[in-house]
Amino acid sequence: MKIGLRAMLIACLGGVGLAFTAGTAAVLQVEAGDRLQRMIGEQLHLYAGQVADKLDRGMFERYRDLVVVTSLETIRSTDTPRDSRRAVLQKLQDTYPDYAWIGFIQPTGLLEAATGRVYEGMDVSARGWWKQGFDRPYVGDVHDAVVLGKILYANRLEIPRFVDLAAPVRDEQGTLTGVVAAHLSWDWASEVERSVLGQIPEDTGVEAMILAADGTVILGPKSLVGKPLAFASAWDRITGVESWPDGRSFLTSVVRTKGYREYPGLGWSVVLRQPVDLAMAPVAELRNRVIAWGVGASLLAVLVGHVLATWLSAPLRSMSRAVRAAGADGAMPDLPLADRYTEAATLSGALRTYVSDLQEADRRLRGIVAEKTVLLHEVHHRVKNNLQVIYGLMMVEMRRLPKGDLSRDRIEALAGRVTSMGRLHEQLYTSGDLTSVDFGTHLRQLCNALQELLPNEAITINADTDDVACSIELATPLGLIANELVVNALKHAYPDGRSGTVTIRLRKAGDRLTMAVSDDGIGCPDMPPKGGIGTTLVDALVRQVGGTISFDGRPGCTATVSVPFTAEANRPVAVHA
Repeated sequence: MKIGLRAMLIACLGGVGLAFTAGTAAVLQVEAGDRLQRMIGEQLHLYAGQVADKLDRGMFERYRDLVVVTSLETIRSTDTPRDSRRAVLQKLQDTYPDYAWIGFIQPTGLLEAATGRVYEGMDVSARGWWKQGFDRPYVGDVHDAVVLGKILYANRLEIPRFVDLAAPVRDEQGTLTGVVAAHLSWDWASEVERSVLGQIPEDTGVEAMILAADGTVILGPKSLVGKPLAFASAWDRITGVESWPDGRSFLTSVVRTKGYREYPGLGWSVVLRQPVDLAMAPVAELRNRVIAWGVGASLLAVLVGHVLATWLSAPLRSMSRAVRAAGADGAMPDLPLADRYTEAATLSGALRTYVSDLQEADRRLRGIVAEKTVLLHEVHHRVKNNLQVIYGLMMVEMRRLPKGDLSRDRIEALAGRVTSMGRLHEQLYTSGDLTSVDFGTHLRQLCNALQELLPNEAITINADTDDVACSIELATPLGLIANELVVNALKHAYPDGRSGTVTIRLRKAGDRLTMAVSDDGIGCPDMPPKGGIGTTLVDALVRQVGGTISFDGRPGCTATVSVPFTAEANRPVAVHA
């Protein structure tokens, strides 16, 4: 499929615009996307660090609260009444309401005083946090408060979660006089998150989680609480893209808590995540704008290209129309002079000069061809006339010989061959084409001529031929072969005046031309026949045209000649001036 100059220019300009747009959008997606991702990642990491720091500082303050309380004389003295101890504990809870419960436990494990009098007088020696608080201040990880939660939060549907704290109480001699224990409501951690994340717009989709030391979610979306996250390799790093259990991708930042001052920390990690599609929305919006503007610019480029291509191709189209108009009748085109721009003017001038030279050469060639054509007609006409003269002389000489003389038969055979060649030359000079003859027509004419010369009217000669155009170089030997095979059948296939039919068939199949001469006579027992002049001539002519001949004697006799019929084999001999 050929593409016009106008279509090519339009396609090039539009394609360049689209390619530039696509490239710009791709570069923008990569460069701006990477930069935006780093910026968002750093911001998320900063927020996660702030949450982690507040968690550490908050736990340190609660840790220090218990240490301060254990140093109060009211708590340390063994003579302090229960109510006094309860008042101190209650004041601490009132000062910081996130304490869900605070209690003083005697060394025996008996709960002496507690805020709200909850569990007072109960033996809590089996509780792990009480034993942990014997030697040093203790902070336990988050856990569900199933029993105590029902008492403290009777109207709450969800099971509350607590962080356990405990610290030993010693007198001036260092003797253990009890343990102060507290349950810190886990709601405190949610408030820490909100205090930091409240400055982030809600439409950004940023979510925060707190993980335990083993990676289990202890605060976050309900669907993830209590489930481990496989981010062990990503502890405390700048934000990266992570695939989460629900199959979605999030920009994820993880910051691990490190404790604060005397508070050792519990190994918690703060995780902030943001959906990638929301985080990268500004880049996508900018990319879409670039694509929209690029498509618009490409359409404008196509329009400009159309106008420019029309202007540029106008001279070429005018010259093409002149050539097409002249080509209809074979005349030389009258090319217009195009001077719209330098290249078109140069091409137009060169073509006009070239066409002018071609017209002059064409006039000379037509004259030469006309002369050669007349000469060839005359040559073929004279050859045909000379062959007729030779034929007449041979007939005069033949009639002088007595019947039955062998020389008479040979002269008659030679006259038939001369007649066959003469008909070919007659067909050439009477036709408009001097390079080829219709060999099928020639065979039909040959059969008619031999039919007229037959002494035995009971024999019929039929021609079943395709119309095949052959060069004179191929038609002449094939015509002689056909003449010899038909005459041979007439002489030998029907002795004693028998009747019958001789048939010539001519077929073209692919690159082969096949001619078969068959009769329904007595047959030919010698296959192939040998010794005659006609047989020798046929063999020589078959080799001359590069063909093959085969014989079949069942029934009658059939001789089949097959010759190559390619363009090279059928090429006429060139005639030079």
